[in-house]
Amino acid sequence: MSTAALQVSTQANVTTLCLHRPHKCNALDGPLVQLLREAFFTASRDPETQIVVLRGEGEHFCAGADLAWMQHLAGSSFEQCQEDARNLASLLYQMYSFPKPLIALAHGSTLGGGLGLLACADLVLAAEGASFCFSEVKLGLVPAVVSPYVLAAMGEKAARYYFLTAERFGLAEALRFGLVQKVVPAADLATAGRNVSQTLLGHSPAALVEVKHLLSFVSNQEISLELSEKTAESFAKMRVSPQAQEGLQAFLEKRPPQWEKFP
Repeated sequence: MSTAALQVSTQANVTTLCLHRPHKCNALDGPLVQLLREAFFTASRDPETQIVVLRGEGEHFCAGADLAWMQHLAGSSFEQCQEDARNLASLLYQMYSFPKPLIALAHGSTLGGGLGLLACADLVLAAEGASFCFSEVKLGLVPAVVSPYVLAAMGEKAARYYFLTAERFGLAEALRFGLVQKVVPAADLATAGRNVSQTLLGHSPAALVEVKHLLSFVSNQEISLELSEKTAESFAKMRVSPQAQEGLQAFLEKRPPQWEKFP
């Protein structure tokens, strides 16, 4: 599925979703949000897709909400505005709970809702010179829909500062907060994304999915006997799985494992 606003391609088990509104700095409007929801739904069920990479065309990754779209909605009813917000909220939750590894490639400026996209990704690679800003309060808005994911990604104290000040911040801060995991030269961003994808494709697809389930379950839970039991259950389930048997056998035989596609 490819449209003018979203380019979708799959090659060698990696599906790339490219935001394709460069004239709008890849700003999010209702139709693009819906296209992203459909693309993630399809990728989650496609056995040919083992990794998803999200990137943006043009000078910037994503300028957040399309202001023309926002102005259009401002003249509509509360119910219509709420439905639009729910669609974005559904997309972010869909990304956050996406069962397969999700890599985001950030370059140029990323604002508002675009930071929500980054916060929901498993791995974020950024090009040198990238910058970030929660600009909502400058427009009389609040970053409500992205807030759960941003707080999980960069912490409450940092979010308080940048939500309230709308101050632009750079890669040093993004790395320190954990919003970005790796910085590469701008010319190498696409290559770095492919390299990380290839690394992940060398691992067990089922184990990668289980890791995401495990992290979602363990995150922010108090260490307890119940949690300990759940982690033991997760480990035992994978240890007796066909993919674990293949991985161990391949290691002993000093050969690359032959993974079955997942799901």
